[in-house]
Amino acid sequence: MGITPELNFHEKKKTQLLNLLVSFSIPTTVFFSIVNLINQKPLLSLINFLILGGEILILVINSYGKFFLARLILTFLASILFTISAILFRNGAEYLLLVNLVVIIIYFNEKRFLISISLVNCLLFIGIKIFLDSSIIYDTVPFGRVVFNIVWTLLAMAMALLFFKNEQLSYQEQVEEKNRDLQKMNDTKEKLFSIISHDLRSPIGQLKGLLQLVSDQQISPETFQQFSSKLSTEVDSLHSTLDNLLRWSISQLQGIKAMPEKVDLEEMVSLKFAMFRQPAEQKNIRLIAEDLHHYVWADPNHVQLVLRNLISNAIKYSYENGRILVRSSVKDQMVIIEVNDTGMGMNEDVRQSIFNPENIVSNRGTANERGTGLGLKLCKEFVEKNNGAIWVESTKEKGSSFFFSLPQAK
Repeated sequence: MGITPELNFHEKKKTQLLNLLVSFSIPTTVFFSIVNLINQKPLLSLINFLILGGEILILVINSYGKFFLARLILTFLASILFTISAILFRNGAEYLLLVNLVVIIIYFNEKRFLISISLVNCLLFIGIKIFLDSSIIYDTVPFGRVVFNIVWTLLAMAMALLFFKNEQLSYQEQVEEKNRDLQKMNDTKEKLFSIISHDLRSPIGQLKGLLQLVSDQQISPETFQQFSSKLSTEVDSLHSTLDNLLRWSISQLQGIKAMPEKVDLEEMVSLKFAMFRQPAEQKNIRLIAEDLHHYVWADPNHVQLVLRNLISNAIKYSYENGRILVRSSVKDQMVIIEVNDTGMGMNEDVRQSIFNPENIVSNRGTANERGTGLGLKLCKEFVEKNNGAIWVESTKEKGSSFFFSLPQAK
């Protein structure tokens, strides 16, 4: 009762424990209220009924989220009624004050209030033990009632201690799991930045050297023209790597937010083919589109990134005079897009690990093109964020087929 997602960890656990203790004691309170009434002990029965009313009131107040008020009522009601019951009936209720002391220590944080009310509770317990030696007594109960109250005190205290011990262990396991996840993320980042720093150095160095030669007029415009085509491909690859890195960084820091809309697959693939026409022509690779007359419901920027990475990889790992085929089909209201190549393929171990976020592998293409291994991880994250899935089928030296599914637009 009263547990909401907005509650912090400790408040949630303390409220659960209070609900548990109160709910567990209600049946016994009802039982003794009736038994005392039958045994013609109306005053003790009244005290039991007052305790029962307080227990129900505490649960009701908790359900409205008034946790401090519920704990305050429990503390004062228990202190007063247990003291009266112990003095008048010698029923061992003073031991229940020890449970009340545990509740006070667990539930209250303000130091002055905590110390003062704990001290009062201790003095009540000591005073009752001293007063029990006097001849003043209203009535007595069977010795079994005293034993029951002692056993109930021990059970309640053990329950509270075990509850928080288990929660502490659970919390500790969660912290350790988070630490392991953070360590894995740090290892992945270190490996990723190591690969990227290595792969960025070469094209940037080539560009800088070539521009220096042009600036110093050490090469002719004709020679520069010969280099420019290869350099353009290097710069495009560099741009793609940096874009992947930026998107990955944003996804790690802010999470991925999809803003779906109706996306024309045919138009999207046509734009990507135009982007990769030059590197494909350098390897004499044919880009073929088939059956793309479908619309998907997804974030267009995410679809672009997935297609860009898959087509780029297909060109990178294809041999000269090969072909790349992009096509789509519909199954169970999902559009399945396939990017198929006739390239170098991959073995089963590589196929099983390429989408693993903890496994960053930089593999060279058929023309020694660079890669960070980050693109496919991004593809998986972006596809899944748009309620789709991604998988691959591949045979070594025969090529690969990457598939990803997205909801069909109505």
